[in-house]
Amino acid sequence: MAKMKNLFFILLTVIALTGSTFLVGCGGVSDEEMQQLNDLKAEVDALQSQVNAKNDEKSGLQKQIADQEAKLKEWQGIAEGIRRNCP
Repeated sequence: MAKMKNLFFILLTVIALTGSTFLVGCGGVSDEEMQQLNDLKAEVDALQSQVNAKNDEKSGLQKQIADQEAKLKEWQGIAEGIRRNCP
């Protein structure tokens, strides 16, 4: 009985969603709304390009930091060796 009730609920939900999709889709889209959508898509593309550029810049900076840290460790090792060898 519970399975039948769940199946009925799922079927009713699917029918409701399908019906609401048809009702919403009947209005159509105006030229102004389509232009707004296209403008928003262009803005999203521009922003995504900026995000990609900033991510590339971030990667470059992280590489520079890693290089500087490697040099620092190398120099610290040299300094430590000099400290051990000099009284």
